[in-house]
Amino acid sequence: MNKGENDLEDLFKESFSEFEADVNPSIWKNIQTGLKGAGIGVLIQTIFNKIGSTTLVAAVSSVSAVIATILVMNFTSKPKTVPVVTNKIDKTILKPDKASVKEIKTFLADGKVKPESKPEVETVVKEQKEEKATEAVKKDKKKIQSVIKSLAEQPIASISASPVAGTVPLIVNLANSGTGKVNKWSFGDGQKPNVAVNPVHVFENPGVYTILLTSTNADGRTSVDSIKIEATGNSSIASIPGSFSPNGDGIDDLFVFQSKNIVNMEVVLFDKKGKIVYNWKGIDGKWDGKNQQGKQAQDGIYYYIITADGVDGKKYEQKGSIKLTR
Repeated sequence: MNKGENDLEDLFKESFSEFEADVNPSIWKNIQTGLKGAGIGVLIQTIFNKIGSTTLVAAVSSVSAVIATILVMNFTSKPKTVPVVTNKIDKTILKPDKASVKEIKTFLADGKVKPESKPEVETVVKEQKEEKATEAVKKDKKKIQSVIKSLAEQPIASISASPVAGTVPLIVNLANSGTGKVNKWSFGDGQKPNVAVNPVHVFENPGVYTILLTSTNADGRTSVDSIKIEATGNSSIASIPGSFSPNGDGIDDLFVFQSKNIVNMEVVLFDKKGKIVYNWKGIDGKWDGKNQQGKQAQDGIYYYIITADGVDGKKYEQKGSIKLTR
């Protein structure tokens, strides 16, 4: 008996073991003889001799009919001798193919036999899942390393300022775009340092200022960053008076005038002959009516030339005359 027939015999036994009524010993003997002897062909011939040719045809064409025939045999009260018929049935027709045997086995198992496992396929699937999991872990590690690297490369102190130039009063918004947590801001204009996270500073006077940021991160590391701020203004020279009287009475005793946003200035005073009487350099100069030798200048008309540099980068020049009287 081959392996397929052994399996069928086991399935027959397992199937019959679930019935409430016992299988007639003679019927089982005939089934067993058929399986061990001529095989499935003899078994079907035995069934044919027991129940007739009509049922046999159904058994050959449908596995369910074979099972039905066996059930009928099980409930027959009196066993009969089953002669073997060999001259009326074509053994080629009765010889089951592999598909039929598989169908019979599955039906007899009544759902108890699980489909044959495919260890090779399961191994491949398992390996594929493990490979995917490994790839996922590698991607996660790369992502984590990328984040760590990008954060490590970020500066601790990095000044963000807006605007960085403009006319006074210049309002500048500041922020640290680095990773620092504790910040100290210095503005370079004489004002006190600021420890705010995002300070706002006002530059009142024209000039170029350097802002310094000292920042410390969560690891205790400290870094410094700086940025230049240029505050400009509309430079001008105020109206020049037409006369002054240096007589010591406290009223118009000086030739003086105001300027706005001027960084450099030079004033030259001369008489109508072109002789320089007095001159000065700087934005705070003045004339008290004395010549370069320190003597009182004569009353009369004097002329001046004023040249200056403004914080706006422009050159200024102004000319005129002044009357000196005592």
